[in-house]
Amino acid sequence: MNETNSTYKHSMKLERRTASLYVQNTGCQQCAPGYGWGPGVRDHFLLHHVISGKGVYVCQDKRRELNPGDTFLVYPNTSIHYCADSLEPWEYVWVGFGGLDAGWFMERTDFTMEEPVYYGRDGEQLRELIQAIYACFGTQAWAQLAMTARLYDLLSFLIRTAHPGKRERTKESDCAMLAAEYIMNHYEAPITVEGLADYASVSHSSLYRRFLKRFQISPKRFLLEYRIERACALLKETDCSIQEISTSVGFEDPFYFSRAFKEVKGVSPRQYAAQHRSVKE
Repeated sequence: MNETNSTYKHSMKLERRTASLYVQNTGCQQCAPGYGWGPGVRDHFLLHHVISGKGVYVCQDKRRELNPGDTFLVYPNTSIHYCADSLEPWEYVWVGFGGLDAGWFMERTDFTMEEPVYYGRDGEQLRELIQAIYACFGTQAWAQLAMTARLYDLLSFLIRTAHPGKRERTKESDCAMLAAEYIMNHYEAPITVEGLADYASVSHSSLYRRFLKRFQISPKRFLLEYRIERACALLKETDCSIQEISTSVGFEDPFYFSRAFKEVKGVSPRQYAAQHRSVKE
């Protein structure tokens, strides 16, 4: 397989998995003949727009030949493969994104797992919208906000131009969001998945399935990561002890809290806090 030529790509994984919507990566690439990616999976949404040339996108064992003006969507945790044509390799611009509301937004577009391609549809507008995100890339706070703002512009356009039925909120999304909102409002209290299912008036298995579709993680993992994010804020903004913070974010056992924190963040709470303030003993 040939290497790529003139590759420009940027990545920024936000610390907060609980952000509503964020740009994970963006770029523009002129591929070498035959260059491809996969088979493999991504952990976020990835939208490519073909500027010139040709290529092939394989998703769920279905092969799709793409041309200039076509746009294809990669879904999280879905095996895909895409490859540039050997004679007329494509150039594309892309944006990768995630966040709690990313799945909710994409459900309201005309992209589906069964048909993840717009063949020439709204080509010029989509190219401009994705390129606007790429043009704002930077490490400054204003640049990150500008990219996110333009990502909202892109998704707003996709939803506005979708068929009317796609604009209706689904019961599945409401169910998952109801449970997520409960977690965010009561994270310091004892919470079980069974209790969340009862609160949302669905079965345990149904909540798990709907939550995974909505947020790409399980309810249990969402609860854990949200508690850890709240702990991070306390570690940075207060002089509370590790035990106080553990209790404040819903962990009864400070030793389990420390293990969970390190599993999620890669460092202990004390090490994390040392980067921001002196830990109260």
